[in-house]
Amino acid sequence: MKKITILAALSLLSCNGQQEKKEIGLQKIQMETKKNSSMEILNLTDFKFKTNINDVLKGIGLTLDDNVLNEYNISGDYEEFKFAPQQISLFGKNIDAKKNEISFFYTKKDKLIWCYEINILNNDDALKIIKGFENKYSPKPAFSKISLSTKEHPLFLDENGEFKKDKMEERILVWEYDKEKITFFVIYKVNYDKNPIDGTLQIIAIDKDSTKYKDWVSFRSLDLYYKN
Repeated sequence: MKKITILAALSLLSCNGQQEKKEIGLQKIQMETKKNSSMEILNLTDFKFKTNINDVLKGIGLTLDDNVLNEYNISGDYEEFKFAPQQISLFGKNIDAKKNEISFFYTKKDKLIWCYEINILNNDDALKIIKGFENKYSPKPAFSKISLSTKEHPLFLDENGEFKKDKMEERILVWEYDKEKITFFVIYKVNYDKNPIDGTLQIIAIDKDSTKYKDWVSFRSLDLYYKN
């Protein structure tokens, strides 16, 4: 009887331990869900450059300590703040936080933002954003170049330096927003042979008043097709 009682007690302790682990795990999930659901949306539709990075981050509940880049630019006069997955909004459309990358670039001296870059990794979101640029700024950008690559006439190379045989398209679009002195470089790449269609969008927005403008355009090789 005594042996049975001891076994029963051990069994109860084991069950209690498992229950406590389940409850702790549930609490963590609930906390993470609450954190994600309360994530501040970063609205870039009418973003103004020459804004202090600290003020922008404070508005969405972050600080410079939340930079996921963890690298200090020793030689340059600027820094990059890279976001963890962050819900962003452009032209009234919220972009999936798990399918985008975004960075702010700001001067070391005065912490003023002069550039931001976004990589949209979802084809549906990419097309919505292009339409947003057309609606807000102009259906005809300041510069437009469309390149179509096919199996018969391939244009693009893969990582091994060989021509890709898929049907692919690259659009290079540039909008000039004279009112705020911003240049938007929008690069859309799509592979039509993928299922689902694989389309990505890169947005590079630069303050034209910044002394970094020409250097950054050259650094990103944007001057190969557009100079202004």
